[in-house]
Amino acid sequence: MLNTLKMSLKIDDVYSLNAFIYNLRKLPVLKDLITTDIYKSKSLKNVIHFFAIIYRILKAIFLRLLYFLTIFFCACLLNENNFSKTFIHIYFIFTIIGFFINNKLLVTSRKKYFSIIIFQMNAKKFMESLLCSAFFKNLFLNSLSLLIFNTFLHISLSSIIILILLPIILRITGEALNILFYKKYSYVWLNNYFLYFTILIFLLLLCLLPIKNIFVTSKILNVSLLIAIIFSPISLIYLLKIKDYKLLYKKLNTKNLAMNQENASAYSRQQMVEVKNKDINISSKKIKNKKGYDLFNTIFFERHKEILLRSAKKYAVLLAVIYVVIVILIYNNPAVFSATKKFLTNNLGYFVIIMYFINRGAIVTQAMFFNCDHAMLRYNFYREPQVLLNLFKKRLITLIKVNLLPAFVIVLGNSFLLYFTKQVNISMYIMLALYIISLSIFFSIHYLVIYYLLQPFNSEMQLKKVSYSLVSILTYVVCYFATDITLNYFNFSLLGILFTITYSLISLYLVYKFSPRTFKIN
Repeated sequence: MLNTLKMSLKIDDVYSLNAFIYNLRKLPVLKDLITTDIYKSKSLKNVIHFFAIIYRILKAIFLRLLYFLTIFFCACLLNENNFSKTFIHIYFIFTIIGFFINNKLLVTSRKKYFSIIIFQMNAKKFMESLLCSAFFKNLFLNSLSLLIFNTFLHISLSSIIILILLPIILRITGEALNILFYKKYSYVWLNNYFLYFTILIFLLLLCLLPIKNIFVTSKILNVSLLIAIIFSPISLIYLLKIKDYKLLYKKLNTKNLAMNQENASAYSRQQMVEVKNKDINISSKKIKNKKGYDLFNTIFFERHKEILLRSAKKYAVLLAVIYVVIVILIYNNPAVFSATKKFLTNNLGYFVIIMYFINRGAIVTQAMFFNCDHAMLRYNFYREPQVLLNLFKKRLITLIKVNLLPAFVIVLGNSFLLYFTKQVNISMYIMLALYIISLSIFFSIHYLVIYYLLQPFNSEMQLKKVSYSLVSILTYVVCYFATDITLNYFNFSLLGILFTITYSLISLYLVYKFSPRTFKIN
């Protein structure tokens, strides 16, 4: 294992060193002074290598101190009177967040690509060396950082030891669960935005508890460490028993991923839109009496039903839980009662950003391209105006049906909130329901339109169109600023409904007119 660690570090060092020299030679002043002979100079390379190692060590220390400094300032802002308790509370929550998102074994890197794929190193020993080096690195950095900051915190020695060990031990279990998830679902869970943001937002909200003088106690710390100590050996045994690390690394660390790490998330998310074997067989009842593009579209969406409905159902359940919590709070808190009443009357702009986030248009269009359009676009008949328009309408109807599932939960939830806040105006119930449904339809149309007019993917599933990214950013900005609009419910709802109708008509014309030229492989 030590030899593997030494060899992987050497490969990483050589690559970093040569990349540094290459970039140095690209500078206008130095490109004529520094020739290719510099690669042969061992003495010069040793000097650069020495400074590179020092730079890496200082960088690691600086980043860890910056992490602790962030927690330090958050603690100051949230509860200055119980500063030490607040620091420990936030540190503990951040440790739990790291348990979910700071798993390195399945992260794509050039180092893994060179070491395992190119130089055929033993993948299992490579994994062991990564775990071992991460353990001692984090032990040193956590100890150093906590000892420095403890001059201000005055935490007991036993608590410091727990705070040092807890994230290191938890990481082993986190790595095991991450690999277990990947083996079951064939994608890294961080690429599932629903899971990622749900857990992240929930845990970040827990960081705010010190405002109400609620803290993580020493008992919770002790129990957490005990649980981590119990589960980490089981997780370590699981990690050591896995025999197909090389296959995992080969699948994840392809050449494209290793050399284009800025596109790593896009490559990884392809696995989320792949058709599963169990979805290939479609019931004959689903396609009975269907023909032409209606049949074509039905087959596509039946095969992707799991991808589409899974996330829509999860959002629907999450929204239902949120509405139940709000109803309970309305009964027990007069302030929530008045705030909810005011929100539903004058702050409907917030529903624009909510519908923006729960809409599944982006992942659906990615699935369309990856599993269908990237092959079909090679045929001219597929890009004829009438064909594109017919398929666009079929896809739009199906996409609207998917997005209406969480939208109906919001409609019902809002109706209950209106009832419990003693709103008796029937027009308010009707207008608010039509407004939410129109928003859901709008975002379904919007994502499909920009996909057809600005088809952004190339044959390797990379996002290449800058215009598509700009439109996506602009969409978010407009949705964000919509939250500042304070029209009454009737005017805002009417405006949303009219805008959706107008946008729908214009989009159908634009798709018919321009998509034969724009809908192509980049």
